[in-house]
Amino acid sequence: IWASRRTPWVAILFTTAIAIGLILEANLEKLADTTVALLVIVFAVVNATVLYLRRDRVDHEHFRIPTVFPVLGVGVSLALLTQIEAEAFARAGILVGIGVALWLVNELVLRRTA
Repeated sequence: IWASRRTPWVAILFTTAIAIGLILEANLEKLADTTVALLVIVFAVVNATVLYLRRDRVDHEHFRIPTVFPVLGVGVSLALLTQIEAEAFARAGILVGIGVALWLVNELVLRRTA
């Protein structure tokens, strides 16, 4: 399965083009705000996922963290999300939407070539 993996060049080009566009627009603040919005959302989702996955019991030794830490992570993330402007969420949503669309196109192409 690993031999069939390829470099995600479309994603790399897309994210580079976005960064270049925002830099050429001389609006690094928008780039920073959008990046922060996306990172805080990811942080919240990762911590919520840790809480969800804790329900599964496994028979082998693995890393565990006290529940208080992912709970704090979700809480801090939600508090930070209230400080982010709606425009940053809109830009982040558009970027995520474009990313999902590109992923769907990629899936369709891979299914046709398989």
